[in-house]
Amino acid sequence: METSIVKSQAYGKDRVRVVRVVRHADGWQEIADYSVRCLLSGAQFESSYTKGDNKLVVATDSQKNTVFYLAKTLPAEKVMVPEVFAAEIAKFMVNKYDHVTTCQVKIITKPWERMQLNNTQHPHSFYREGKETRWTEAVVTKINPPSKIGLKA
Repeated sequence: METSIVKSQAYGKDRVRVVRVVRHADGWQEIADYSVRCLLSGAQFESSYTKGDNKLVVATDSQKNTVFYLAKTLPAEKVMVPEVFAAEIAKFMVNKYDHVTTCQVKIITKPWERMQLNNTQHPHSFYREGKETRWTEAVVTKINPPSKIGLKA
């Protein structure tokens, strides 16, 4: 009988589109536009690959909806900075599911420029110029939670 061995694995949801607009009392607005990838891993997932037992698998739609939930409910200062938002998603997943030992989150940011009218920045009008993007990645494990957040470019 042939035995399968899983050396490493991760699965998740990619291309979760998140747009968050923060509206300040004075009419000034800020926008964040992200594409989020969330990958989960853990030793207990091995049976999903070797025996077809998916009872511990966190559905990819659940991962997507969790990203949407966090984008809506976290304070703006934790969502508008992609490095912080990536770490918050990863921490949430590792803490929520006992069998998830590592969560890797990558966020690609699409920058928006504030429109200028009469040499003044408009409080709530933006445009996309160019195709450049910025990305960041956060990896959180149950053993080594992040002690600092940085930008990887």
